[in-house]
Amino acid sequence: MRILSVLTFVLVCALANLAGWWWFNRPVPVGLAFDEPFPSVSFAPFRRGQSPISGDYPPAAQIEEDLKSLVGVSKGIRTYTSREGLDVVPELARKHGIELTHSAWLGQKPEINAQEVKALIDAANAYPDTIKRVIVGNEVLLRQDLPVDRLIAHIREVKAAVRQPVSYADVWAFYLRYPQVAAEVDFITIHILPYWEDEPIGVEGAAEHIVKIYRLIQQRFPGKPILIGEAGWPTRGRNRGPAAVSMENAAFFVRTLAKVSKENGFDYNVVEAFDQPWKAKLEGTVGAFWGVVDTHRAVKFSMSGPVQANPGWLPQGAAAAALGAAAALLFLLRGTYGTGRALVVAVLAQVLATAVVWQGMNALWIAYSSVQDGWAVARIVLHAAFAAIIFRVAALSLRDGAVPVSSRWGGRLAVFYGVCAWAAGMLIFFNGRYRDIPNLEFMVPCLGLTAWGLIRLRVLGMPWPQAFAVGRLFAGEAPARLKAAREFSLFLLVAAIAAPLSESLALFLGEDFQAMHPDLGQQLPLLAEIAVANGEILIWALMLLAMAVPYLAEWRLARRTGGGIIR
Repeated sequence: MRILSVLTFVLVCALANLAGWWWFNRPVPVGLAFDEPFPSVSFAPFRRGQSPISGDYPPAAQIEEDLKSLVGVSKGIRTYTSREGLDVVPELARKHGIELTHSAWLGQKPEINAQEVKALIDAANAYPDTIKRVIVGNEVLLRQDLPVDRLIAHIREVKAAVRQPVSYADVWAFYLRYPQVAAEVDFITIHILPYWEDEPIGVEGAAEHIVKIYRLIQQRFPGKPILIGEAGWPTRGRNRGPAAVSMENAAFFVRTLAKVSKENGFDYNVVEAFDQPWKAKLEGTVGAFWGVVDTHRAVKFSMSGPVQANPGWLPQGAAAAALGAAAALLFLLRGTYGTGRALVVAVLAQVLATAVVWQGMNALWIAYSSVQDGWAVARIVLHAAFAAIIFRVAALSLRDGAVPVSSRWGGRLAVFYGVCAWAAGMLIFFNGRYRDIPNLEFMVPCLGLTAWGLIRLRVLGMPWPQAFAVGRLFAGEAPARLKAAREFSLFLLVAAIAAPLSESLALFLGEDFQAMHPDLGQQLPLLAEIAVANGEILIWALMLLAMAVPYLAEWRLARRTGGGIIR
């Protein structure tokens, strides 16, 4: 092809890629609008590298900076501990005119619990004008950190020592399980988190769910004031059933919460003010992204108008388009290609470049420590290397008159990714509540191997087993790989089937689900429904199936040759 034609092909493909980035990151309308300050937001001012697990607590200056940023955004804040650096919060809240719901964190260590309770009592008595109410313990019963009688003893101790109303905070269902706790508190604090329910609720059903649960607690404990102590929606992480995670869904939920609460006179607290990177260690990526403000202290979304999931898409999309264009030009300007094959090379370069950049962005976004940064960079390098191998093999093989090229390292990485995909699938099935669904992590092997197999099938005219077989694709001179093809195929097929069933298993094991649906006849339709409700997990299942195709093809070839080497 002439140089001008090559440049035109590459430029058109790059611009088409950039247009795709714009399309998927354009502002999305969110119908609701609510531009009033929140009554309260959860306040845990940990930034990247800080964590209560490691004992690295935020300094007073940082706490004040974060507190000042909430002035005008929220009338009040809710803390979770009276120690660990947050002992300065009552004074700072008074200084900046913010009401405070102060708390004592209760866990399994009696000596720490005693210190927390004492600090809470001292603060409540020292700042009665700022601390409007106190909470003794957060989800202690959910975590099974204390028996209910010990919890009640701490509640009584605080009630006897302070003048403010006293409460205990937990998921709403635990007040139903332990009604004796409601008799001890001055007001009931419940957490309503549709995303985390045993039966996850999609964001479109959030309003109905909030009202339903509030009324249920109200009817069960008449006369008791109720605070919705936590209600929110994550902006990044795995989906759960119909509860899809996205920036627009988070904005819709928070706006819905504010609107429904005002219409019904509900008192509520949004979880949470700031993203908490350290929580990813306990809850996976999703645990770190519940804030209405990110770790860089940028507001994620407003309470009115459209929402943009990734405002920084342009440099990222430009990087992908430029990387793909450079890779395509590297080969197209140094070899002879027909028009159709040149277009295939240019398109494949953009697809692989986008997969590498997208995975890289995600890996860095979800990293929550310096160690995680290193792990993210390692994964980015590995994905980029595999993409480069696939593209080199394809570009050289598509030259006019060329024979298909192979790569020994490509074969090794294909097997490595197959093992990793199977392991990830099994981990999600057996313990997937807090595990990310790794779609982005496997974009390069899934899209790359599938695209190259299709190119060999449609452009090079190979029979499908030879076109898709990993061994044929990447040399495959090891008889052991051919012998293992059947096992790899079956393992990945099992993982693909297990992917949607993981949602059913998680639901079936839920205590609330069993209590509300004790009969198998009631359970089966719900288990079947949730198996197909999570679009993200269904895509993962399809990716596992796609990654199984090369091994199925190799198995087919191995059977034809009696397990011998395919040359």
